[in-house]
Amino acid sequence: MSDNLRPEDRRRTMQAVKGKNTSLERTLFSMLVGMGLKGWKKNVGDVPGKPDVVFDRRLVIFVDGCFWHGCPTCRRKLPVTNREYWERKISRNVQSARKVDKTLAEMGWKVIRVWEHEVMDKRKRGAVRRRIRFAKKEDIRQDGGWISKDRARTPEDTE
Repeated sequence: MSDNLRPEDRRRTMQAVKGKNTSLERTLFSMLVGMGLKGWKKNVGDVPGKPDVVFDRRLVIFVDGCFWHGCPTCRRKLPVTNREYWERKISRNVQSARKVDKTLAEMGWKVIRVWEHEVMDKRKRGAVRRRIRFAKKEDIRQDGGWISKDRARTPEDTE
């Protein structure tokens, strides 16, 4: 299957791809607002990897585009034109994401990566919300201070 655009048209199309305030990001931001979560910022540049969302409590969320990050579920087809370039590009994106995750973890950050299809498919958003809530609940407020979840009192402790 050949590309349906001329090379100059493909180039113009690819240059128009935005990196911030995409519909994907706006959907995630809307989900966070709908969850009633506070204390987060968009596209913070001074955190490694420039996460899409940064919470005050050292939690970051990245939304990875299925094409750009090689989603194993969607397995989007690569353009036929310049195929080797696209294979290298997506491979570099995947490696870069892993490196950023490792760096952030070493700095004490919790990292959540969400696939494009998880955010855009309304049926899958519940699972994304649960992952975010779970990560946020790992820190539990008690007596005005923060303690880790494994030291928190659970309902089973009171029985």
